[in-house]
Amino acid sequence: MFIIPATMVFILALFATVWDFVQFQGMIYRFDIVNVVGLGLFSIGVSIRIVARRTLGKYFSSGLKTTEKHELIKHGIYKHIRHPAYLGSLLLSPGIALIFSSLYGFFLMLGLIPCFIYRMKIEDSMLIKKFGDDYREYMEKTKKIIPFIY
Repeated sequence: MFIIPATMVFILALFATVWDFVQFQGMIYRFDIVNVVGLGLFSIGVSIRIVARRTLGKYFSSGLKTTEKHELIKHGIYKHIRHPAYLGSLLLSPGIALIFSSLYGFFLMLGLIPCFIYRMKIEDSMLIKKFGDDYREYMEKTKKIIPFIY
């Protein structure tokens, strides 16, 4: 249900980034501050996703599901934020567009924000249903994706 809109937004933005780079920029790569920021966002985003996936271990899945023996992970990066993999994606995706100096791709990648906000809401509801008060208490102690802020 969620994966299709987010995937479509990502593919459209990636296509726009490539189209912009090939058609409008003539495949001439400029290395300036925009590209460095993009590379930084991409690298940080990938790193956060890797840490999040490794911390979840066998409980990581691309779909929203829990198992009978599912445990609530509250250590590592999950000690500070509930949805670090989404944070990683939200950083790396616009980073791709910035690496290639694509303003079109960048703005389309921002379309992932409402997709992930919606998915976090669904995931939080699913985990409340699974873990009850333990997850509610965890929610009170952590932010969704930005430590100390949101």
